[in-house]
Amino acid sequence: MKIVFKRTTPTYRNKLSTKDVMFEFTVALFVILLLSIIYNFTLGVEYGLKVISMLGVSLISIYSCEALFFYFRKLEIKKSLLNSFGYVTAVLFVLILPIGTPHYVVAFGSMFSIIFGKLVFGGFGQNVFNPALVGRAFVMMSYASKLQSHIGNNVDAVGSATPTTLLSSSNWIGASSVSLLDAYLGFYKGSIGETFALAIIIIGVVLVIRRIIDWRLPLFYVGTCFLIALFVAIFQELPPIQFALLQIGIGGLLFGAVFMLTDPVTSPTSQYGKVVFAIGAAFFTMLFRYKSNMPEGVLYSILIMNMLTPMIDKYTIYPTSKNKRNKYISIVAFILLSILVIVPITNISFGITYNKFKNSTVSEVKEWCDSTSVKSRRIECKFNSNNKENKIKDSDIISKDPVKPSTIIKRNTKLNFEVKN
Repeated sequence: MKIVFKRTTPTYRNKLSTKDVMFEFTVALFVILLLSIIYNFTLGVEYGLKVISMLGVSLISIYSCEALFFYFRKLEIKKSLLNSFGYVTAVLFVLILPIGTPHYVVAFGSMFSIIFGKLVFGGFGQNVFNPALVGRAFVMMSYASKLQSHIGNNVDAVGSATPTTLLSSSNWIGASSVSLLDAYLGFYKGSIGETFALAIIIIGVVLVIRRIIDWRLPLFYVGTCFLIALFVAIFQELPPIQFALLQIGIGGLLFGAVFMLTDPVTSPTSQYGKVVFAIGAAFFTMLFRYKSNMPEGVLYSILIMNMLTPMIDKYTIYPTSKNKRNKYISIVAFILLSILVIVPITNISFGITYNKFKNSTVSEVKEWCDSTSVKSRRIECKFNSNNKENKIKDSDIISKDPVKPSTIIKRNTKLNFEVKN
């Protein structure tokens, strides 16, 4: 006799109905939204009002698309809209956008997220990918230059580059411009809802206690990311605990762990599958952070694991709970493998040789020396020339005897530039 196991409803083990779960989840989202509005009002009235208007545009765009979809499918529009929970996608999408995003980008992204992230699959409960993340990926690829952390030309009020952008310039190894306290309290620039790390942690605990989300997903995701960052810090000779905590607190990692990764529709059904799913997402998140040109790795890591969810379900849903020991061993092995793959390659990309300085000006080399990626490796530079336009020759670099142009500059190197005037 052949037994076929199919995915069950997201709340099959939960006494709460789908509407109850979505209601409590939405309340949690609105707490973050309210904090975001309050914080942005402290930056200026236009910032606070921008958050509200962005939410309005997203809601109108999403509900318009859904209403047309239900109309052409000859379904009862009012009832279908109530059961589709489009407002959750709208709130999530707005919270993962920066404050300077133009309204037309919000509208296009909202429509793309609901159409290609949910409706093309048949509607609520049948989508493969998290709709809000689909919309975010679309606007990132199509309108990257429009995703600003400030409104209009008012750059001085809140600055230009976000801490995640500055960290990405050093492959997340450099020094952070944000203190550990500010990172967790949310006093820094970023997407509208991702910066309130401490509040997100508290809300996540409440949602776990209320059984709205499964604890395995955020715990193994954040835990694996923390361990990878910890060993990267040790490998890079950086303060391990502080470095790892900053890696967790800055950016959208915690927001993704609590509100995106835990989507019951796009995550595996079995408990073991959820753990594998979370570890895989953590691996891709840290890999993209350390070895890609993207400022963050959370978005695409979750989308990749959403795509792999059917396969994970296929190999992790069993008729009984046998082989628990093998499951525990495999979980540890997956985490160790993630650490062993990512940690050694974090330093490979920094293969800078002395050829870099040939025919460069003093000002160009000084700019390089002042970068966070160089400072984090304790490379010191000294110049004897105040003329920033002087060109540097091979004979001007004094650090080793002899200096070969192809020699890689290692950690703790002291460079002395004897530039002739």
